[in-house]
Amino acid sequence: MKYKIIALAVSGALLAACGSDNDNYVTPANVTVQAYDGGVRGIEAFYDCGDGDMLMGTTGGGGFLEIGLGNFPEFTENPDQCVVSFGPTQGAIDETNSKDMSDVQYIVPLELYEANTVIAATPYTTLINKRIEELEAAGEDVIIDDIIDEVFEDSLPDGADLTDAQKRQLLSDPDAALASMSDDVAAKVQASTIVLSDALVAQPDRSTDELTNVTKTVATSLAADPNFPVNQDTGAPTYIDVSEDLKVDSAFDEVVAREPDPEEPLPDDTLQDGQELPEEPPAVIPPPGEENPPPTGGTGGTAG
Repeated sequence: MKYKIIALAVSGALLAACGSDNDNYVTPANVTVQAYDGGVRGIEAFYDCGDGDMLMGTTGGGGFLEIGLGNFPEFTENPDQCVVSFGPTQGAIDETNSKDMSDVQYIVPLELYEANTVIAATPYTTLINKRIEELEAAGEDVIIDDIIDEVFEDSLPDGADLTDAQKRQLLSDPDAALASMSDDVAAKVQASTIVLSDALVAQPDRSTDELTNVTKTVATSLAADPNFPVNQDTGAPTYIDVSEDLKVDSAFDEVVAREPDPEEPLPDDTLQDGQELPEEPPAVIPPPGEENPPPTGGTGGTAG
């Protein structure tokens, strides 16, 4: 069973609104946002168009929140002017492995928005956002392709060599990106994503250099564990939670100082068995004036 990356998927039709002067543009019936690691159920989605975070709703089954157009027009009409984020939300849970996701928060920086492209909010988009802020604070140029290359190169275990297309796809369609990789590389990417998520929860104010260092070191051990991503004895999906360990400054600094080593064992009791939750329908916010949600199949609209 593959881990999916926690993500926010905004329909391509929504993003196409950035260039909606195109004569071929077709207004979609709704906008779909999705949080998943598999699906993250019960996590709140927000947008900020300059007036602070505005709550859109809470995800349901599959991590989906379907938003009928006419809701939140300041966001749906100008998505490239708004920042989108998920969480933190008490009780949020990963549907594929039952991991508690209450403390996670992910951000999509404006620089990653592209017309006609699905955008994912993952630990990596959050790290990219943090790196952008660091460069801007230092008065340095922000070159988004360079940042993407740096964060993946510095955080992935050795041997996880990705193409430029795979890096971009991990930020827009993680499932498809993982499916394009060998099992070994996919496991390393999944491990890094999970560890980075915990590192961001534990030490959100640390520098991107420190966060990528810790991620690579712990993910190297996780990816080498024979019971990741599935327990070989029970067949249960497995996950790691090192957020509490990394909240201790001395423990975090010790990992920073250590070289990645696949033979280095994981901290005790951090690799856990989980379980998949029963399916349930997505959450839906119907268009204003409509009593029944529009039929979408959970994928959002499209733009031509």
